[in-house]
Amino acid sequence: MIGGSADIDICKIPLSNDTIHRRIKDMSENIEQNTAKTLANSNFALQVDETTDITGNAQLIAFVRFIHENDIINQFLCCRELPDFTTGKHIFQVISSYLEEIKVSWKSCIGICTDGAPAMTGHLKGFVAHVKELNENILVTHCFLHREALVTKFLPSDLKIVLEQCVKRVNYIKSRPLKSRLFSKLCQAMEAKYESLLLHTQVRWLSRGKVISRVLKLKDEMKIFFEQNKNYEFVHLLEDKIWCTKLAYLSDIFVIFNNINSSMQGPNENILNSTDKLVGFKKQITLWKNKAQEGNLEKF
Repeated sequence: MIGGSADIDICKIPLSNDTIHRRIKDMSENIEQNTAKTLANSNFALQVDETTDITGNAQLIAFVRFIHENDIINQFLCCRELPDFTTGKHIFQVISSYLEEIKVSWKSCIGICTDGAPAMTGHLKGFVAHVKELNENILVTHCFLHREALVTKFLPSDLKIVLEQCVKRVNYIKSRPLKSRLFSKLCQAMEAKYESLLLHTQVRWLSRGKVISRVLKLKDEMKIFFEQNKNYEFVHLLEDKIWCTKLAYLSDIFVIFNNINSSMQGPNENILNSTDKLVGFKKQITLWKNKAQEGNLEKF
C-alpha cells in the first residue's frame, strides 16, 4: 500500500521491550513443554549442580540427557533458587517439586551426575540418598570435570604459597573499585595489552589459571602500582627471580589443566571420550617428568 521501500524501513524498527520479553517467554515455555512431554515418555539422566550467584544466593541448576528420535539430546532443565539451607533434603525437594510440576516421575530417571559435595552424595542425608528411596536402581556418577578440578588443587607447598600470594594481591585490587580504576589507568598509560586483572573465585574452576596468566602478563604494571601504594612486600616478590619462575611455571601448568578441562566439555562429550583424554594426559605428564629429569625443559 505504501511501497516496498517503506516496508523495508518499517522492518528496521526494533520491537518494544515488552514484545521481546513476551516472545522470549513464549519460546521458553514452548521448549519446556516439549522437553517435559519427551521426558514423560522416555528414560533420562540428570545432572545437578549447586552454585552461588553474584548476589550470594544459592542456585540449583539441572540438565537432562535423553534419547529422542535416535539422537542423544542434552537439554537445560531448570534453574531454581535454593532456600536458606542447601542440604541434600532441600535440593531433593526443589528438584522433586519441579518434576511434579512438569509431570515427570523419578522412575524414569536412570542416572544422576553430581559433584562430590556431602549435600549431593551423602549416603544418609544427601540428595542422591533421597532419590534412591524412590528409585534404588539409579546409577550415580561423580562429575569428571569436578574430579579433575579437585586434583589441580593439590600443589607443593612452595607453589601453593606463590599462588596464595598472587591471588591475595589480585583480590586486593579487584575488590576495591578505586584501586581497580587506578590500576586500569596505569595499564592504559603504559600501553599494556590488558587493562585489568581477573578476580579469583573458588567456584569457577578455570579462574586460577586465567588469574595467574594475567598477572604474569601485567607483572611490570603491578610492580609499579604496588610501589606507588607503598606495598613493598609484593614488589620484592616481583623482583625475586625464583618467585617469578615459580609464577611462570604455575601459569604454564594451569593453562594445560584448563585446556584438558575445557576439552571435556561440550554437547558431544561422554565418559568414554573423557576417560581417553585423561589417560592420554597422564601419559603425557609421565613423559614430561622423565624429560625434566633428563634435563630437557623444552616443555616448560
